[in-house]
Amino acid sequence: MLRLETVDIKRFIGRYSIGRDSNLFNPTGSLHFLRIKVPGGFLTSEQFRSIAGLADRYGRGKAEITDRQDIQLHWIKAEESLEIFAAMEELGFTTDMCGQGFGGARYGDPRNIICCPASGIEKDEIINGYPLMKELTEFFVGNQDFLDMPRKFKFSISGCGSDCTRAGINDLAFIGVKKGETAGFTLLVGGSIGHSLPGPRLAKPTGVFVKPEEAFDVAVATIEIHRDYSNRESKAKARFKWLIENWGLEKFLSKLEEKLGRSLERYDGPIFVKDSLHEGVQPQKQDGYYYVNIPLLGGRLTSKEMIKIADLADEYGNGELRLTPTQNIIIPNVKDKESLIRSLKKLNFPLEGSILRWTSMGCSSDFCGKTLSPHAKEVMKNLIDHLEREFDEKTLDEAKLRIHVNGCPNNCCATLIADIGLGGKIVRKDGEMKQTYDIFLGGNYGTEALFGRLIEEKVPAEEINARIASLLKNYLKRKKPSESFTEFCNRHTREELQEYLKEPIRRE
Repeated sequence: MLRLETVDIKRFIGRYSIGRDSNLFNPTGSLHFLRIKVPGGFLTSEQFRSIAGLADRYGRGKAEITDRQDIQLHWIKAEESLEIFAAMEELGFTTDMCGQGFGGARYGDPRNIICCPASGIEKDEIINGYPLMKELTEFFVGNQDFLDMPRKFKFSISGCGSDCTRAGINDLAFIGVKKGETAGFTLLVGGSIGHSLPGPRLAKPTGVFVKPEEAFDVAVATIEIHRDYSNRESKAKARFKWLIENWGLEKFLSKLEEKLGRSLERYDGPIFVKDSLHEGVQPQKQDGYYYVNIPLLGGRLTSKEMIKIADLADEYGNGELRLTPTQNIIIPNVKDKESLIRSLKKLNFPLEGSILRWTSMGCSSDFCGKTLSPHAKEVMKNLIDHLEREFDEKTLDEAKLRIHVNGCPNNCCATLIADIGLGGKIVRKDGEMKQTYDIFLGGNYGTEALFGRLIEEKVPAEEINARIASLLKNYLKRKKPSESFTEFCNRHTREELQEYLKEPIRRE
């Protein structure tokens, strides 16, 4: 076992921590988790193999990709954490600073910056967000000036023209746009899906245009405003959204311009011009190359599977991998896409099935002990399998569905902005604890972002498949021409949707 002197331990302070998994209902036996921060989701095949090695040695041979492009390992022993940190440091990785142990508003940090996973390779990309993500990550990691903020701060950066990073639920989102012939960014501020005050909020468009050379300074000035002015008296009010809600956009922009020492250009053009999560196989801007998005359905992998995927990235790509905000993984720079697809199928990673396999997500609430079996990832997988048996692929794709499943009401997997959001609740029935789910419908992100409505509460987990299938049958029968599922939900009352969830349509 690696032995570390006290003087060596100091180098980990401010850059590494482990989180707590233990909870009354936790059936996994995991006490702690390790959230490996993978900047923008970009890593090499060799790094991926090394993380697989860490998973083998410390995490029972399992890992999971999160919806913020991190990799989590569970079953971490506190007494081995410094040993793991030293190994991670050699690989060039750090962690988020998990502040679960602190009751008040303190010790917040900048979380992993979500970046478009197709940065630099997407056809018709407006601007490559990777350089900005990399510069900001290098500036913030271990920076003592930003480790005692009121609460955590979440960034996203996307330059592809789509809302592939769910910009509206971040504290600060950079979105690639064009003003005339000039490519730059516009900003959204104050988003958060959590229940901290003033409740879930979609980030507000600022109406400003930021040139690429200005973006770093704007980002730092914004997080300084959070650090210096957000609420430190109450943990429930300590997120940046509380400040934006109380100040309003005009006061925030005035303070931002004051810190920058200059006025910001205004922008009144479109914010998103496409609707893509980079699913499937896509041609790159580099002629003759493709990127292949591997659907993982919940993001969980064994260490052996990780090594096999790393090998494929070397064989068919250039040894690069990219984690997506929908818990999947991309192999870029592929020429022989057909051979790679065949190889993936042999490894039980087929690129077949509906688009739901790329757009749906499930949280890890079984580890934090906030759900019973079946847990959120299983519910999500079972639901997709059921829908693909009941409906053909074309029907599911045209409905443009995104399904997000959380095992508890904490919204870790963004239930409120999904077309179909399932939020778990444990209830007592007939003297036993039962897993149920609240059903939210009609959420969306991108060009017309909005929160879904709570339609049905405490639906037993075993009824979810039949309920959602019933709803889709009613949608197919009653929808208007070219009407998406979300549009359908949002023109019907809660009572109507409750009825559609309960019984299949009657044949006329």
